[in-house]
Amino acid sequence: MGGYVVYVDQVLAGNLLLNYLLLWVAGRLSRVRAPLYRLWLSSLLGSVYSLLLFVPGCQVFFLLPCKVLASVLMVLLAFAPLSLPRFFSCLALFYLSSFMLGGIWLGTIYFLYADSRSLSAAGLLGLVSRHYWTGLVLALAVFAGGGAALALWRHRWRSRACQVGLAVEVEGCRVELEGMVDTGNSLRDPLTGHPVVVVEREALWPLLPPPMRLLLEKEGREEGAALMLGLAGSSWARRFCLIPFRSLGTERGMLLGFRPDLVEVRHEGGRCQFREVVLGLYARPLGNCQALVPLDLLGN
Repeated sequence: MGGYVVYVDQVLAGNLLLNYLLLWVAGRLSRVRAPLYRLWLSSLLGSVYSLLLFVPGCQVFFLLPCKVLASVLMVLLAFAPLSLPRFFSCLALFYLSSFMLGGIWLGTIYFLYADSRSLSAAGLLGLVSRHYWTGLVLALAVFAGGGAALALWRHRWRSRACQVGLAVEVEGCRVELEGMVDTGNSLRDPLTGHPVVVVEREALWPLLPPPMRLLLEKEGREEGAALMLGLAGSSWARRFCLIPFRSLGTERGMLLGFRPDLVEVRHEGGRCQFREVVLGLYARPLGNCQALVPLDLLGN
């Protein structure tokens, strides 16, 4: 009768590493934070449970209800307390990661090392035992590489999805801007309640007459009230307003608002035109875009 050798330390260490990785992935995807020591304790519980498979008379512990119970205990030990929806999310992602990594692991070993002698169940178990760590390292590399590629793809997709085109019209003049959707932008004109698009001030220079540009530059970044006084009696006065705001590092501030004739927003879902929009003139560069567009302008 043929047989195969199982090394307890190999099974224990391998499952400890696997369980930790699977719990970590489930926590990250579910956005549940857990201390490292709880992840390792839960991983150790799963590793000890896997050893029962090789203890005579303990095969009953690997019936389906016992497997589910062991998984539930591992998730609770790692992440509890949890709301019911968040618990089922963690459990489902733990199973999904397990199936994916386990399939990659066994598939890698079988693809690289299997031959006609390893087609039987005993032959496959012996194959896994001989190439345990090689298959595990390769599976982890594939799993991590796939996760990194997926994260990169999601980042690029979200970046593209958040990019919008913006066109601003004032008295027949039009300027094109590159905008980004900003879900944290909830600014409103306090008088009209119209949504505010934060725009780099210099991006609107082509729409403003030279005297207005000089006035804006002269008043500087934080002198919105003084600018309003300087506009008194001007035909452009009706276009400007002051918008109170709060931001990190600024408990209370005033943003100079500008009312254009038309704002056109172009995104993947089409294009929309708005007349009841205020532009918040920001004196500093915004980074990778020229305008921060509130989500409200994409849902109309």
